[in-house]
Amino acid sequence: MSKIDLTYIIDDDKIFTFVLKKFLEQNKNFNEILDFKNGEEVLLMLTSHDFKPDVILLDINMPVIDGWQFLEALEKLPNKERFKIFIMSSSIDKTDIEKSKTFSTVIDFISKPINNEKLNKLVSCL
Repeated sequence: MSKIDLTYIIDDDKIFTFVLKKFLEQNKNFNEILDFKNGEEVLLMLTSHDFKPDVILLDINMPVIDGWQFLEALEKLPNKERFKIFIMSSSIDKTDIEKSKTFSTVIDFISKPINNEKLNKLVSCL
């Protein structure tokens, strides 16, 4: 697998984001990692900039625009198939897991907390 040039983390939990960034940096497969507190910031970037992330790590429960609203908006964008999204959530609700499968851009649903095994699984899906 080649290196992942640009990764977006969309999660309002500062501690989780900090830990996840450390895991990604240690993994050596990830180059640039940017984090955002809600989906609205990222939707604005995706519609107004030419550069796009290779991977988006998305939480479900966030302020302003939650993960589901973000995915619904993303599904309406041209070239949506270019996006590879992994939902990272503390939810273990089977309804959430099943709902994530209805979005064409979602590669997998990963339950928090993150660990090396889960991160390796993510990398192997790319």
